[in-house]
Amino acid sequence: MSVFFIENPLLDIQVQVPDKSLFEKYALPVGGACLCDDKQQALYPELLAMPGVEFIPGGSALNSARATNFVLSNQGQEGQVAYFGSIGKDNYGEILEKALSDVKINANFYKESGVATGTCGVVVHEKERSLCANLSAACKYSTEHLTTNMDKLNNAKLIYTTAFFITSNFEALIQVGKHAAEKDIPMGYNLSAVFLMMFNKNEVLEGLEYADYVWANEDEADKWAEINALEDKSRQGVAKSLVTFKKANAKRGRVAIVTQGADPVIVARQVGDEVVLEEFPIEPIAAEQLVDTNGAGDSFVGGFLSQLAQGKDLATCVKAGIYLSREVVQQSGCKMPAQMTFA
Repeated sequence: MSVFFIENPLLDIQVQVPDKSLFEKYALPVGGACLCDDKQQALYPELLAMPGVEFIPGGSALNSARATNFVLSNQGQEGQVAYFGSIGKDNYGEILEKALSDVKINANFYKESGVATGTCGVVVHEKERSLCANLSAACKYSTEHLTTNMDKLNNAKLIYTTAFFITSNFEALIQVGKHAAEKDIPMGYNLSAVFLMMFNKNEVLEGLEYADYVWANEDEADKWAEINALEDKSRQGVAKSLVTFKKANAKRGRVAIVTQGADPVIVARQVGDEVVLEEFPIEPIAAEQLVDTNGAGDSFVGGFLSQLAQGKDLATCVKAGIYLSREVVQQSGCKMPAQMTFA
């Protein structure tokens, strides 16, 4: 097994809507993500009753796992992805399990009785979307499940999780990070969402200590600059700050990747006492080709990790990430393309 993922598995309930009335009714962040509050609970039955509803495996790290698996499978490396998380003993959980089994992802779920599998309402209007997550069973992940199955991590070439896992089991997140550092297994970590940096800053920072590779999008980068009162608030400055943040495993320097939508990807890496900055342009997509930005960042991570697991250089990893994210935004939802054209 090459790449291990752990986080919050969700079943996305996705609907294309004709206007922004649902965004306003449920105070959904346009282009962003939120955790479901009491008022937003009514969103899910409303989505289920709408025409054209789709069920898609979701959750940030699960999207990245699916993306990594897609590329590896197309490059003759099938069955190299493993995923841990928590689901309920219900129909939604069965749908998730089957979807992963069908593409030969090695899913090992902790199953919580009496709690529904986590869902995410994905409301899409034209090219804007909002994610509203009802974590439910995803929040019930058992540390004992991780401890019992810790041997599965020993064979990993890479480990990946995100700050979203803080909402499920922060203890397990840190246990994974410590294992990665002790065994010298490269670990990837995603800052995930602005709201986590606002309300769980200490936990986000503690998780970052174990990261050899860290990802942030433009909103998260800007929030990082704000909450850490950086003098250089540019995204290049943020990338440098992320690279030089304290690190548990001193055997290798950190790499920070800041994505900016259609603008160039910023990559910073530690080389000795220096921080080296590079930028990778993204080939423009025609307006009519852009369908849905949901999953763009997750699929970028997946493309990147698929090459990193095969020992490819950093530029190839970034180019694979750019390729897959460009393909995914031309689909509705975080879906992989019918064919892979990345060589």
